[in-house]
Amino acid sequence: MIDTTKSVAEYAIENPSSKRVFEKLKIDYCCGGKMPLSEACSNKNISVEELSGLLETEEKRWMNVESEPDHSTMSLASLADHIVRKHHVFTRDENARIAALLEKVCSVHGAHNPKLYEIEMIFGSLRLELENHMLKEERMLFPYISLMESSLAFGLAVPPAPFGTTRNPVRVMTSEHDAAGEQLRSIRELSDDFQPPEWACATYRALLEGLEGLEKDLFRHVHLENNILFPKAIDMEEKGEVSGARAEQEAACCHDRAA
Repeated sequence: MIDTTKSVAEYAIENPSSKRVFEKLKIDYCCGGKMPLSEACSNKNISVEELSGLLETEEKRWMNVESEPDHSTMSLASLADHIVRKHHVFTRDENARIAALLEKVCSVHGAHNPKLYEIEMIFGSLRLELENHMLKEERMLFPYISLMESSLAFGLAVPPAPFGTTRNPVRVMTSEHDAAGEQLRSIRELSDDFQPPEWACATYRALLEGLEGLEKDLFRHVHLENNILFPKAIDMEEKGEVSGARAEQEAACCHDRAA
């Protein structure tokens, strides 16, 4: 049996295979991951025993066919690099592909299903916001986190952040994650849970598959940042600042004694 007092995010960190189960059940393990497992079960009308069985089955399958690095033990620089190479690259590629599919499907089927135009509008906004979001991470936040980590590893003081403290950009990034999640939920609702109508052509079906795949990858992407990278970076910065302040105090005491 699972420990239902743990949050969904905590369980996802400790058991990577559980993310697939949470995705199937539409249990949010990234932005809404602070919810206890017991509450998540109640919200989805599923018993704890049933969820435990699904998680155990997926864990066995995962052990047999897949291996994924333990992201919770990676260095912050390695984790940030993984996020960029795997998730940022995927998001940019899929954004371009989905935009082209949407344009084609709307031109052919928009009159038959006006909701497609709403999806296109929301996706256009989501794509632009994600592009800006990823650039901010790649050009500002991630490089600083890597610099901070390497500085502390060599016993140096935490370098001054151009944004004051890591908490400031993290607060912005987390808020933007929430907004992206809301936009994807709207797209899911408008597309009937990404289920194509009977008359849908191959391009229409490919579009919905692409949107669902983007949502799943974004859940994993946001989970790594919200629940692992960002908290560890904040904790590292705070410990580094305390250590630096202590070193300054000791240096001042030595100077006073010498005087």
